[in-house]
Amino acid sequence: MSSSAELPERGVYTLVIRVDRELAFRAGSLGLVRLPPGFYLYTGSGLGSGPLSLRGRVRRHLGARKNLFWHVDYLLAQDGARVVAVVAAPSLLREECRVTQALLEGLVAQVPAPGFGSSDCRSGCPAHLLYTGEEEPTQRVLAIYEALGLRPVLLRPTGR
Repeated sequence: MSSSAELPERGVYTLVIRVDRELAFRAGSLGLVRLPPGFYLYTGSGLGSGPLSLRGRVRRHLGARKNLFWHVDYLLAQDGARVVAVVAAPSLLREECRVTQALLEGLVAQVPAPGFGSSDCRSGCPAHLLYTGEEEPTQRVLAIYEALGLRPVLLRPTGR
């Protein structure tokens, strides 16, 4: 799958992000963020319509030019950071905290920047950005979505 039109209109998604080299950047009010090379997972939801839908949010994340607003915008604006996969599942409920917790535990992931992507989190997540190391985690992310009873779809972006 290579088109965001094939994603669910509303639901939860996880961006699989490859960082090719060590990064240091400011991410809005979070301040300075330092990330080692490797794979990262950013989980969010899109339950609205248009730009607030899952498809709208993923299109924004995959777009080359955008105003920097969300923490993940600052990361994706860095040379050396790119989305290599999107795992998404339909839902009418906010599932990003449940998915983040399952990814954190199931992948033995680390929190590289406390508070990253979780400023509106009401579940006590340490962050919605997780570091999984050098091994590509997409298949394991799909398996965790399935274990949670979600019906994941996979998008492999082209370009960028």
